[in-house]
Amino acid sequence: MPVTPQWRAAHDILGKDIAKAARRDGLTITSVSGLVNTNRRYPSVIPVLIDWLKHAEHRVPLTDPFDLDRFRSSIYRALTTIDAMGTEAVPLLMSEFYREPQQSPGTLDAAANALRYLAVPSDFDRIAALASDRSLGSGRAALLEWLITQGTPEGLQIVVEQIDDETVRALGIKFIRQYKPLPAGLRPVIEHYLDDPDSEVRKQATRTLRKILD
Repeated sequence: MPVTPQWRAAHDILGKDIAKAARRDGLTITSVSGLVNTNRRYPSVIPVLIDWLKHAEHRVPLTDPFDLDRFRSSIYRALTTIDAMGTEAVPLLMSEFYREPQQSPGTLDAAANALRYLAVPSDFDRIAALASDRSLGSGRAALLEWLITQGTPEGLQIVVEQIDDETVRALGIKFIRQYKPLPAGLRPVIEHYLDDPDSEVRKQATRTLRKILD
């Protein structure tokens, strides 16, 4: 997509706030992409990103929902960092799934990936509710992975229940392999997808079956 003057202006406005906060962390970063690509921590920038996520549409000259989606997505990615853990970023990211109009699957995926990194066990119920909401389509897939990594039977069961939704089927079956040990009772559930029309689903089902204990 070509960069428009409005897009450049939006990032310039955000970049000025990022640069000011980043200086407090001894950094010379002046853009959200700079945050995403650095291996340095930037705790002073987190409150700035949170505030921008709340008010972005009122601060930038972007009116196209697609452009606003992409703009927010960049902030989600910048919040995928250790210093955003335990902050307002977590409940705020959860609320982002229900913006109107609904954001694109790619934008929701960026929010889900941020939550996959930031969420803690006490967030289980809220993550489970999002992961089970089929209206969110493929954008919730990373939340299914988070549930699996918690290592609880409840999380595994939620993911198993979701794989009949084709929007998350291949990834859901893939994520299930991370659960240890995989119960033998899952074998018939996964075998059902060996003949799925989607070749990626068939591949993931085959690989997951190899991990299931007899």
